[in-house]
Amino acid sequence: MKILISLSLALGLAACGSSFSQPTPDGFVKLKKQHRYDYRAVTADGLVYAVKEISDPPKGDTEFWAKAVENKLRFQAGYALIKKQQVTTSRGLEGTQIQFGFDRGKTPHLYYVTVFTAKDSIFVIESGGTKELVEAHSAELQSALESFRVN
Repeated sequence: MKILISLSLALGLAACGSSFSQPTPDGFVKLKKQHRYDYRAVTADGLVYAVKEISDPPKGDTEFWAKAVENKLRFQAGYALIKKQQVTTSRGLEGTQIQFGFDRGKTPHLYYVTVFTAKDSIFVIESGGTKELVEAHSAELQSALESFRVN
């Protein structure tokens, strides 16, 4: 997840307050005072769900920013691309989700990054943890993503 922060810093982007709503997924607890994220929640087992808003970025559509994230994580951080798909929230906001895999020691992990662009902002939603946790909480993660809303 630190990769996206460095991408943001490298581009000279900064979040200027959040203009979105994100209900906390079932089984998660919202964390307060998260300096690198506008919203972050975790399960007791360590599964993370986070949202970062990047306001007034250089112009680029969702496809552009999703490809930038994909390239950064694959070619600079060594993550393995598993799947790339289009997603839609319950309010009709369309975005791109990129699913990555990586191993930490002998433990497989999954890391999902979803990119939306709206109202002169990029919204990056990240979720990740051990493969076992991500798969066990897939319904909660899907529901959280669908309930994301730009105000």
